[in-house]
Amino acid sequence: MIILSYNNLKFDLAIPDSFLYGIMSEIDRTFKIFQLSRALSIFRVEKLFIFHDRIINPKKNEIDFIITLLEYLDTPQYLRKKLYSKLDALKYVGKLHPIRSPHHKDKIPLENIKHGEIRVGILEKKDNMFFVDVGLSSLIQYKGKSKQQGIKLDVKLIKKNGFFIAVDVHPHEINEIYWGYKISYFNSLHEILKKYQKPEIILTSRYSENFKYSSSFSVNLKNNSKDGNSILIVFGSPKYGLNDLFIKEKLNISNYFSFNFFPYQGTQTVRLEESIFGVLSIMNNFIYS
Repeated sequence: MIILSYNNLKFDLAIPDSFLYGIMSEIDRTFKIFQLSRALSIFRVEKLFIFHDRIINPKKNEIDFIITLLEYLDTPQYLRKKLYSKLDALKYVGKLHPIRSPHHKDKIPLENIKHGEIRVGILEKKDNMFFVDVGLSSLIQYKGKSKQQGIKLDVKLIKKNGFFIAVDVHPHEINEIYWGYKISYFNSLHEILKKYQKPEIILTSRYSENFKYSSSFSVNLKNNSKDGNSILIVFGSPKYGLNDLFIKEKLNISNYFSFNFFPYQGTQTVRLEESIFGVLSIMNNFIYS
């Protein structure tokens, strides 16, 4: 993924697997995940880490529901029927609006494709040859390295002797502003935190100091934002803040930078999906101001 040419800072998120805590209606749960997917896409989040909430301990089927629906929403519409057979988790997806990320391209006739166009496809094998379905009027012969049928992959369409073939594409060749998110699941928050340097981690808490554009942390963050770095923004659960989750994992929260993004909030709580939208909006505006 390539973010805007004048700034390569990437936002990565870590949220607990108790994201749906307290939401009983299946249609409400579906819509809440849709809001999360929209936030990830609007603010170009490349990596979403989901960690196990050791206090609430959600069941596996709830975790699977979150991941399945998020992956479904990040998939171009022309591939969804092939990649996802009828699942209970997708019962209400027909009521959702499209995400409309740049990689969610329209299904169009083959003759409208331009040489060098990059699309998301699914790998298929027929008569000992590999093809990709990239949402065109016919399958395209695949000349890449992958051999696993049914996988989703990015390909570049090259015209040779009047015919298109699909070849592997390196992420650096994708010049769109955004190309979707990847989801990883971890049994603990600590496993995620150790992937980043501490100055690259932001914890969110209403009990911390207010986030200020002029602080030394913010200035250093902005100065380093042109180097292609990633910031990990960590959120607590709908019921317990990060301090409780850190204590449960026997981690010292004072070792990390923590900020309040909603000073003088007018409600008793800020819901997790609201917090994600708000924090990403503030950070996006800060980095590009």
